Amino acid sequence: MYNVNQKRKWIIIVGVVIVFVAVGIFFFYKSISHEDNTSDKKDNSQIIETNQVGDASIDPENIDEQEEGTSINSSQLNVQQGKSNGIDISKWQGKIDWNKVKKSQIDFAYIRIGYRGENGVIYKDDNADYNIQQAQKAGILVGVYFYSTAINQKEAIEEAKWTLKCIEGYSISYPVVYDCEGYKHASSRTYKLGVKERTANALSFLNTISKAGYETMFYTSLSDIETHWDMKDIQGKHKIWIAQYSTKIYPQKAKPDYSGQCDAWQYTNKGQVNGIEGNVDMVVCYFENKKAQPKNKNADVPKASVPLTDQDKIYSSVNEKVTAKSETNLRTLATTKSNIVTTLKNGETVTRIGIGSNGWSKLRYKNKRVYAITSYLTTDLSVKQEEKEDIVNGQKFEAKKDKVTAKDQVNLRASPSTSGKVVGTLNSGDFLERVAISQNGWSRLQYKGQVVYAITSYLSNEVIQKPQQDEPTQDDGFTTVNEKVTAKSETNLRDKPSVDTSKVVYTLKNGEYVKRIGIHSNGWSKLEYNGQIVYAISSYLVNE
Repeated sequence: MYNVNQKRKWIIIVGVVIVFVAVGIFFFYKSISHEDNTSDKKDNSQIIETNQVGDASIDPENIDEQEEGTSINSSQLNVQQGKSNGIDISKWQGKIDWNKVKKSQIDFAYIRIGYRGENGVIYKDDNADYNIQQAQKAGILVGVYFYSTAINQKEAIEEAKWTLKCIEGYSISYPVVYDCEGYKHASSRTYKLGVKERTANALSFLNTISKAGYETMFYTSLSDIETHWDMKDIQGKHKIWIAQYSTKIYPQKAKPDYSGQCDAWQYTNKGQVNGIEGNVDMVVCYFENKKAQPKNKNADVPKASVPLTDQDKIYSSVNEKVTAKSETNLRTLATTKSNIVTTLKNGETVTRIGIGSNGWSKLRYKNKRVYAITSYLTTDLSVKQEEKEDIVNGQKFEAKKDKVTAKDQVNLRASPSTSGKVVGTLNSGDFLERVAISQNGWSRLQYKGQVVYAITSYLSNEVIQKPQQDEPTQDDGFTTVNEKVTAKSETNLRDKPSVDTSKVVYTLKNGEYVKRIGIHSNGWSKLEYNGQIVYAISSYLVNE
């Protein structure tokens, strides 16, 4: 009996010990697991996701712009010391044969590394890694640009850090570029930002990139450079890249119409380069760089897949009639860089034969295959064009019907911008019909059967008495001054103080400064421009 009780006692003791050991082991592994999970979460919070690919519908660059540049083939370019010829590209150029591009007078390429979608998420350009790797393999120097829709400095810094992570393993020999456009469209998430906020975002991005040891550059258009950005905060700290399309382009024209800092000029969006299907943006840099080394030679470089050609892209076959929701361009290729065949308006129909995963539709128009952005089309043929705001170049126009003439002489332009193509001039006494006016200072006119634009402040409903046109004698009556002036918007500089017998030497635009050396009571100012004496109407000028 004693032995039995002792045996039971030992069994109970051993059982209790086993239970305590088991419980101890359970809690030990649970705590380790908790620490591992916490560590994983902490590590994951530091990971920057660089492989998300966005749908075409949220890509802010997938906007069909109207402005067209002058056509040029890269074979027309020449090599000039201190300058370099290049292009800027994104997934919209499709599959590029970089070896052919290298043989086409191209020194460098600015490749879109990514963008922030209209949904606020950062995405990598579908073809970024392929384009960087193949361009470098072909011997083309590479810079990158990020298309930003940051609405605050925190987002801009996030975009910069994301970009740095993507490029650390690559040889980035040309600048890293901050590109923010589309803010004049009401659909853009950056639409409500002011000049100071927009500029602060740009600086946050550029300064973050610069601190990492990369050369930086800021991109904008000539029409926006003075009105939508605080350039004094950017110039001198970062390189400046200006886009301006004009009839006369590089290399016939050396630089854009801007007197401030300009390190690169995008002079057309209709360049033809062997190896690239369709049109491409052409860029000249007023500097030459050499091949740089990667910032992190141990960084993992993604394995890039070959982009699909247009023939390879999956278009779901359909056979249906479509019309434009409002109006949209029909193009030769599925890219806004391709040529416009025609403009489809609401109520006009074409046959859609394919819907692509790239955001484009394949259409049949007059026995030709053409393409249009899918989101601009509808199969509901009964839909009437919605009454929409009349917005051109970010300016809202309202209907106005009257007759106007020039106070002196004013340029008539193809678009409401001082960088718009000049299609004619209106002289005082000659009247045109005005059909709309914007709050930004532009009027829309009818001229020889076409729509043109002119600066409203230079127009009048009646002939304005001109300043006295007596040519100055040796004692010309000008009161001596010494000050810098610019145009309120734009004004002609003439070789004589007369609008009838003088020759226009140059058209001075807002932001371009000249020295005023005299003011006359007859309404004229005497100026110094490029070493010569010129004259302009005083009321069209403003002090620095």
